Amino acid sequence: MNKTIRNAFLAITMGATNLVASPAMSEEVYMIRGFLNVFSDGMNQMTRQLRTKGIRAKALSNGNWSSVAEDIIRRSKSKKVSYPIVIVGHSLGGVEAARFANTLGRAGVKTDLLIGLDPGFPQPPALTRGAVQVINYKIPSGKNYRRGAGFNGKITTIDVSKYGTDHVGIDKNRSVQNLVIGKIRSKVKK
Repeated sequence: MNKTIRNAFLAITMGATNLVASPAMSEEVYMIRGFLNVFSDGMNQMTRQLRTKGIRAKALSNGNWSSVAEDIIRRSKSKKVSYPIVIVGHSLGGVEAARFANTLGRAGVKTDLLIGLDPGFPQPPALTRGAVQVINYKIPSGKNYRRGAGFNGKITTIDVSKYGTDHVGIDKNRSVQNLVIGKIRSKVKK
């Protein structure tokens, strides 16, 4: 008798209710770097820090979010998406983070937390649906996230000038990183 059949037989004869063990679901955190990935090493730093806390985080090159969104949407149809979903983007990655959340929202998949680190180049698209909580850490001259048709979430904008950072350094600024990591940990409860 092969091992799978034997284990199923044992489970049935012992009165087990679950024949197939399923792995515990956990969060999906995506960190999108800015233009050319050159100026966003802080996104890699935060990804590593989150992983040391047991959080499933992945850094993405800008422009690569759409294949990830397609995968999430495909998995959502068979209920294999891990929640909460968190998307963080720096600079152009912040623009793409809004596009990512909007794409998921159109497919009925919610983004529990969207964080922008001075999104821009160009103006981020209006948020339509999908994102529940949006936080934009930005310099005074930075771009804002905006509400669009169908958006029912909450947008909070935080000026980070008191941390002495600029557009290029915002993702590497230790104080800003602590804020971002704190928000993510609070959302994923780890």
